[in-house]
Amino acid sequence: MDFHPGWVQPEVDLFIATHEDLAAELVAAGAPAEMVVTTGQPIQPAFITPPTLDAARKNLGLDLEIPVLLVLFGGAGLGKPRRVLKEIQKLDKPYQVVFITGRNRRMEKEIRKLGRGLPHLCVLGWVDNMQEWMAAASLLVSKPGGSTLTEAFSCGLPMLAYDPHPGNEVRTCGWIEKWKVGIWIRSAKDLAPTLERLLDYPEELAQLRERALALARPRAAYDAAQAILKVARRSAQASTRSG
Repeated sequence: MDFHPGWVQPEVDLFIATHEDLAAELVAAGAPAEMVVTTGQPIQPAFITPPTLDAARKNLGLDLEIPVLLVLFGGAGLGKPRRVLKEIQKLDKPYQVVFITGRNRRMEKEIRKLGRGLPHLCVLGWVDNMQEWMAAASLLVSKPGGSTLTEAFSCGLPMLAYDPHPGNEVRTCGWIEKWKVGIWIRSAKDLAPTLERLLDYPEELAQLRERALALARPRAAYDAAQAILKVARRSAQASTRSG
């Protein structure tokens, strides 16, 4: 979801954008509008038809009635788990919380130790069924990586964007709030009150889920491939005529 004006060059025949705002930036930078196609960001095919919330929770052994908070730290497991766990422990409402730490085994062990005594706590490392965990979740707490956000859209999962890297991830936080698909948690102390509010007011949470689904583009890879093939065919036809 990043953008560099240097990408806009006369030799480029097609610009594939991950979302409409990025497409508008490309056009503003000089890219011909007819050469800009918005397809979304390619993700795993498993996200094209994720399971329903109930089916995912049942398959994962989660309680069907208690809200599920999914906390991600990316594939590399980067972040501040102590702060997140401290804020989640302040919640008064019942909840299930799932931490997925990617390939960071040290973080996985740390959360297990710090979370002892927490009811309904699940701590995992690397997983290959992220579409199930996202489909089962009520809310996502995560760094706002582009792939993570795109996968969440496909599952109708609102994101509480926390601890973004400077630069593009901060820009993504602004888009999240503009699109009304989640909330930018600018300070750790805001996490617990925001979670509490959304769990107390399911109408607001439902609106966020609806907006996330509206922006989902799970077939992005296929749509991008079609756009590329169209340009290739057009180029081949032009070469044939000129030959």
